[in-house]
Amino acid sequence: MVVMAGASRMMAAFALVAGLVAPVAPVAADEPPPLRVGRTYSERIADSLTLLGESIDGHLGQLTLDSVKLEIDGRARRAHLRLAGETRYLSMTIQSDVHFRSGAAAVDAVIDLRVAGRGLRLELPDFEVMPRSYLGEKYVELRLPILRGTF
Repeated sequence: MVVMAGASRMMAAFALVAGLVAPVAPVAADEPPPLRVGRTYSERIADSLTLLGESIDGHLGQLTLDSVKLEIDGRARRAHLRLAGETRYLSMTIQSDVHFRSGAAAVDAVIDLRVAGRGLRLELPDFEVMPRSYLGEKYVELRLPILRGTF
């Protein structure tokens, strides 16, 4: 009995020391990395631009009797603009897709013209629009590629 009592005291002392030392050991290495919660700042800005485009499109549609249509996709950095007008003998529609990249806007535009039932479709060459400034004066530079390809 005396040996058992000494062994149980020794076990109790070992448990006490193990309990004091265990929390000091690093546990963070075993934990998985924290997950990202919510959207990034750039995603929130892109979504806000999309909502702003929807709001502007709603107002433009009411003001112009659906002659102007504007769709903006902030995450894809794309916009679609449609201008349309129609009378009894003449109708014209201008549609353009705009893709924003590297500080420039790449524009792909099509003009549909109808006069007295006869139609003409003009597909404009793709061009880029880039904001510039020189000596404090601001202007817009239009870039129209003559040759396009890879070399």
